[in-house]
Amino acid sequence: MKAINFKTFIIKNPFKRNNDKIIAKKIRILRKKMKECKEIKIDIEIIKQDSKFSTLESYANLVLKWAKIHNITGAKNLDSIHKEIFDSLLPTAFLKPFENCIDIGSGAGFPGVILAIFYPDSFFYLLEPRAKRAAFLQHISLELKLENIEVIKDFSYNINNIKANLITSRAVCNTSLLIKDSLHLLQPNGCYLLFKGENSINEYKTLNNFDVEIFKHDKRFFIYAKREY
Repeated sequence: MKAINFKTFIIKNPFKRNNDKIIAKKIRILRKKMKECKEIKIDIEIIKQDSKFSTLESYANLVLKWAKIHNITGAKNLDSIHKEIFDSLLPTAFLKPFENCIDIGSGAGFPGVILAIFYPDSFFYLLEPRAKRAAFLQHISLELKLENIEVIKDFSYNINNIKANLITSRAVCNTSLLIKDSLHLLQPNGCYLLFKGENSINEYKTLNNFDVEIFKHDKRFFIYAKREY
C-alpha cells in the first residue's frame, strides 16, 4: 500500500533517537503497507442548501438544550456542536451505498444521528450503554421523526441479534479492541468507518483481512475498511 502523508508518522515515530536505520526501515514498511491518503473536499454551502439542513439545525439546538443539563457531549455551545456535525458529515464525500449501519458508542449522536439524517433510506442501530445518552438518542429519534433509527442501550459485545454492512465508531476505543468486540456484527464484505486523529491513524495496521482506504480532512483521518470475507 502507498502513503502520501509520511510526516505524521516520522514526527510521531516511537523508536529510539539516533537510530536512523531502524526509523528508515519502519518508514519504508509504512510506505508499502499504507494506502494513499485521499483528501476529502466537502462544500458546507451545498449542505446548507440541502433540505436536510433544517433537521440538522433542529438537532443542534436539542443537543445544546440537553448539554446544559446532562453530560451528553463535550460540545457546550452551538459553534462547537456545528463543528461536531461537520466532522460527522465528512464521510458523505466517499461513503458507498449501504443498507444498514451500526454506530458503536453513539453518545450524543456523532456520527450516527447525522448520518441517519443524510441517509434516510438506510437503517441505523445506535449502540450506547450510558443511560442518559441513550435516553437523549431516543428523544432525538422521536422529536425529529427519524424512523430509520433504533437505539440499543448496550455494548457491542453483548449483541448477537443484529448485523450490518457498515459499522461506524468515533472516539470509542482503539481499533483492535473495537474489531474484537464487534466483528460478529459485520456482514460479509461489510465495511468499518473509523474516525481517527493523527496519533491513532496507524491503527489501520491491525486490520488483517480488510481492504483499507484512508481519507483525511485537515487533522481528521478516516479508516474505511472493507471485510474481505
